[in-house]
Amino acid sequence: MKCAYCSTEIKKGTGTMFVYNTGLIKYYCSSRCFKNDVQMKRKFNKKETKERKHETQKQKAQ
Repeated sequence: MKCAYCSTEIKKGTGTMFVYNTGLIKYYCSSRCFKNDVQMKRKFNKKETKERKHETQKQKAQ
């Protein structure tokens, strides 16, 4: 299974399953992903995440 928010692999027996009234089922790897997607209605931006990771790696190298 993959997380509905960040699309990382979820190990069997871990994570959270959220079922909507419509019957739609979404799986989340952590409470952070659940809160960002369901409660705060944020959208995951893979590009921003990669840029931040790149910036932190540059800072560590200096």
